Amino acid sequence: MEEQNRDPTKAEAAPSAEPHLHIQSYWRFRDLLEAAPDGILEVERDGTIVLLNAAAERMFGYKREELLGQLIEVLVPESLRQRHHEHRDRYAEHPVTRPMGIGLELFARRKDGSEFPVEISLSPIRSTQGSRVIAIVRDITSRKQAEAQINAMYREFAAELEEKNRQLEIRNREVERANRLKSEFLASISHELRTPLHTIIGFADLLAEELKGALNPDQKRFVAHIQHDSRHLLELINDILDLSKIESGRLELHPEVFKASDAIAETLVGLRPMATNKQIDITEVLDPDLTITADRVRFKEIFYNLISNAIKFTPEKGHITVECRQMSAGAFFAVSDTGIGIEPSEHQAIFDKFYQLGSTTRGVREGTGLGLAITKNLVEMHGGRIWVESTPGQGSRFQFVIPSEALQVPGKQRQPESDSRPGPVLILGKEQTPEELAAILREEGYTVLPVSTIREIVEKSRMIPPTAVVVDLSAIGTESCRVLQDLRTNEDMAQIPILALATRREQNLATLLGANAAVRKPIEPASLLRALQEHVQPWAGAPSRILVVDDEAEVREVLDETLRSSGLLPLLAPSGKQALEMLARSPVSAALIDALTPEMSGLELILRIRQNPQYAKLPIIALTSHGMDEPDAFILNRQANATFFKAFPWEKHLLAKIEELIR
Repeated sequence: MEEQNRDPTKAEAAPSAEPHLHIQSYWRFRDLLEAAPDGILEVERDGTIVLLNAAAERMFGYKREELLGQLIEVLVPESLRQRHHEHRDRYAEHPVTRPMGIGLELFARRKDGSEFPVEISLSPIRSTQGSRVIAIVRDITSRKQAEAQINAMYREFAAELEEKNRQLEIRNREVERANRLKSEFLASISHELRTPLHTIIGFADLLAEELKGALNPDQKRFVAHIQHDSRHLLELINDILDLSKIESGRLELHPEVFKASDAIAETLVGLRPMATNKQIDITEVLDPDLTITADRVRFKEIFYNLISNAIKFTPEKGHITVECRQMSAGAFFAVSDTGIGIEPSEHQAIFDKFYQLGSTTRGVREGTGLGLAITKNLVEMHGGRIWVESTPGQGSRFQFVIPSEALQVPGKQRQPESDSRPGPVLILGKEQTPEELAAILREEGYTVLPVSTIREIVEKSRMIPPTAVVVDLSAIGTESCRVLQDLRTNEDMAQIPILALATRREQNLATLLGANAAVRKPIEPASLLRALQEHVQPWAGAPSRILVVDDEAEVREVLDETLRSSGLLPLLAPSGKQALEMLARSPVSAALIDALTPEMSGLELILRIRQNPQYAKLPIIALTSHGMDEPDAFILNRQANATFFKAFPWEKHLLAKIEELIR
């Protein structure tokens, strides 16, 4: 009954539906195969080609019927065909989906005999005809050409950088020699000028006292001019002599313990008459219990320069405030005035030698232009730093800090600090060496103490263990061998790292005689800091330095805040050139680089960094957009450790990636 009731129409249609679907699937598969951009070939176990698509025809220059039935070796360069047979047989024994020739450069052969680089992926399939292999072939000629161009650029940049480094080394030597000769000349000529000048001032004072007879009004006025201008000239000569001593490393500090308020009060005694002449009030906000360790004479000189400048540049009936107080990091000092102020663009320049602002409040230039340069050097010799805050028309505020551990008094034992900050780095050198090294090390957070003798090194080491001792072998001449041996055998110096500044010829000898490392002269800041980091135990709280390179101020500001909030120390560079200069001065823990900066692209900067062996493993994170060409993106992915796209939220993941890479 059921058989009679079935719908004959449906009974006939049902068998034909499945073949129809198979036909549709076949044509869809064929369309996909022909539309694929890569060459696709199906190969029998014995290597016979049984299927290929249109891309394979175009790639190899054969018509489809020419390749069907041929062995796959027809597409392999002749020199590799024998080995290809062996590879094919081994693959047939263990067929898995994988790239072909991992770690090797693969080439294919066209019909015309030309060869080209390829990437090949293999996939085994099973069918009613048996085991076969699908090979997907990609022509990578364009990529290889791009890589060749980049490699050529890399070699060109390396050669250019090497040549510029060579020229820079020559210039540095010339500048070093010129500075040394200049300082020696200034010191010599200053001494020669002071003797006759003292004679002129002495006779002018005798004339003013009228011991040899009365002077008429005109003669008194002439003598007063001689006295005033002679003392001004003596001030200039003394400033030049002080600066030349500082620059040549011959100015010695003599530390002692004293109350800062007493020394400031002594300085004000000689300056109040100048202020009174202009009806300027001076207010003292001084901590009477603040005790510091410093060179008292040079400390008073610092305040004399700052307060006398404030008087010069403050209008009549103005106000000056002098402050001092204790801080956790040391002693803080400030001199504020209601004077004419300083343009922001000049805040750094005013500390340069011979730099003078415009006219003072009385319409003329006063002073030598050396006072602030000397002040800055004296503050830094005490291990401190000085800066200014000023707005035109609203006055200026000069501030400086002298750290607690800056100087030690001979014969007094200082207890170790409760925190984990390191002791000072002692530097024994000559000419400008101590000053140059001090500037490099202070920028990295080290406290620096120049010393002049080996005995002084040992004495200071007994008071507080230094972080390290840096000895310029040229400063001790022929005695360098004995000195290094004496330092290393001294029980107080046994565990203290000793770094020797040496010529190439002296390097091996220095390490044999007990130096932990020998830094080659002329000194490269990065080499010195790297040697210190290798031999000095890192202290708690020393932040990792992160180089940030981006031409957009807003991005730099975001990165600056993000990194600082996590205890990292960002070094901000708006261009690749400045970034390379920063790297030359000191090492960093990682770098964040915008891949599309103007002038020197981020990609070029990364390549320049990588060509330096010491930065071959430096963690680099690239910040980029989607607008990069494929060759550039390929190279960036190979050279950078990570990439963040600015189009997506990246800040919250950045810190975790930095921590991971640094660790």
